[in-house]
Amino acid sequence: MDNNQLYLLKLHEQTDANIESLRAYAEENHVPIVDRITLEMIKQVIRLHKPTHILEIGSAIGYSAMQFASISKDIKVTTIERDTEMINRAKAHFEAYQFKDQVRLIEGDALEQFENVNDYTYDMIFIDAAKAQSKKFFELYTPLLREGGVVITDNVLYHGFVSDISVVRRRNLRQMVKKVQEYNDWLINNENYTTNFLNIDDGLAISIKGVSI
Repeated sequence: MDNNQLYLLKLHEQTDANIESLRAYAEENHVPIVDRITLEMIKQVIRLHKPTHILEIGSAIGYSAMQFASISKDIKVTTIERDTEMINRAKAHFEAYQFKDQVRLIEGDALEQFENVNDYTYDMIFIDAAKAQSKKFFELYTPLLREGGVVITDNVLYHGFVSDISVVRRRNLRQMVKKVQEYNDWLINNENYTTNFLNIDDGLAISIKGVSI
């Protein structure tokens, strides 16, 4: 992490101290949650875009869902998680931080939950689950996204391996990196979306539905 990132993180320490206290737990227990600078970028997109219904693929401990919901009482977040321990943690956090009325947790494999979340048209979708499945998540759930809606995909640079796969030696990891590369190529060439990739933290893709370059 360079000095610029450290400086910006220090600035943002002044906000959201309540929910942000969960980051220490996540780091100590190796729970993947969205990086801090990436989070601030997404929250700014939310403030500009003003979504009322957000779909999140990958809840983990509920950190990002609560961060999104904290922006406005009008925001409702539907979040999907399959890991039992994470589900229990997220439920406890939604209760403790008083977000039960704003966040709906759907339990199960995200590739199998379409019928449980298709009761809304969503303004924003956040993909932060199994990286090899990002394209499947995108194709499955974007029919529920309104025209002009936003899809945000996290970790599109995958620890820096995407830009230089030659450094990857392990076969399984190399296959994962190729999947992310293929997703990024597919996304930038998807004529139904306008996508920008941001080189912050582990990489972020912001795609707008139905907006041409």
